[in-house]
Amino acid sequence: MISVVNKYIKRFQQTCGLAMRSFFYTPHLHKSAGTFLLMFFFIACSSEKKFVSIEGKTMGTYYRVQLYSSESKEKLKADIDKFLRLFNQVFSTYIEDSEVSKINKHKFDQIKISDSMKKLIELSQNISRKSYGYYDPTVAPLVNLWGFGPHKVKSAPEKRVIEQAIKKVGFNKLEVKDDRLYYLKGMELDFSAIAKGYGVDELVKFLEYQGYANLLVEIGGELRARGHKADQTTWKVGIEGPNESLGASIIKVVPLKNKSMATSGSYRNYLKYGDKVFSHTIDPHTGMPVEHKTISVSVVHDYCADADAWATALMSMGAEKGLDIADKNGLAVFFQVKEGDKIVYKASSYFDKYLKTSQ
Repeated sequence: MISVVNKYIKRFQQTCGLAMRSFFYTPHLHKSAGTFLLMFFFIACSSEKKFVSIEGKTMGTYYRVQLYSSESKEKLKADIDKFLRLFNQVFSTYIEDSEVSKINKHKFDQIKISDSMKKLIELSQNISRKSYGYYDPTVAPLVNLWGFGPHKVKSAPEKRVIEQAIKKVGFNKLEVKDDRLYYLKGMELDFSAIAKGYGVDELVKFLEYQGYANLLVEIGGELRARGHKADQTTWKVGIEGPNESLGASIIKVVPLKNKSMATSGSYRNYLKYGDKVFSHTIDPHTGMPVEHKTISVSVVHDYCADADAWATALMSMGAEKGLDIADKNGLAVFFQVKEGDKIVYKASSYFDKYLKTSQ
């Protein structure tokens, strides 16, 4: 990864007349998260900044970056696109020669991994422990069985096939030592439940070290805000609720003061086999798509990777168990639960407290 980024930096040095420095990013409160990519810092020549909104595609979805810049929109978009391509080359299961794809295809029980991969595995292990295994990237064999991975399937898997797949699921079956991953032969990793959030965090850092202090970054509905808007007001984002006639409607506005928010829901991403609809959220303990009445959960956190992974874990648990776990872990969480013909909203005490203190 570092060699790839070094080549990227050299290309920028050849094409840009900007001063540049590189650094290693060691993120946030987690000792388990750490160096991801070599970043680059471009010192702009002009001080005149205007609002810029940049959109593009990544990770099978969209991204949107809103900030104030003196750079051209085209230049910024090109930088962002190149950065995200490097990110996906590590963590995307949809890229055949990505690092995670190579791990999944490896025929032995150990493999050398990059520092980037090591740090995300360690962060994932930390959240998996705290969520009692409801967030677990080793769920990949089950994701693929149900047709939510890179390849689609024609029918729901049989019980015996699910039982065989579960034997290869569980973070307790792998271990990281130095630069090597030791794991049960046949295990696979799928970071789709944290990759968008982690990508947001890394992209925010990339932009901050170019000098952008006020911005809002989104990848596929996972968001992180830094600073404020030009009028000094706080960035605000909406939590959507399912609406059969309109498709979606904003049911809660959440101010993000240097915070992140991620949402996991069952009303958009699902598959239908025969007459039955199956949620994309799979319980790692049973190997089955969840069937409870919780249809959506949104998590506010300092870091988008954490919010993303926790949203998946809490969606897998459901609101009843999830609210208890959220309060034990100090999480600001907002559930939407279907009760009969109505949608009921349930929030953790930390979510209510956050809204009161961030207005």
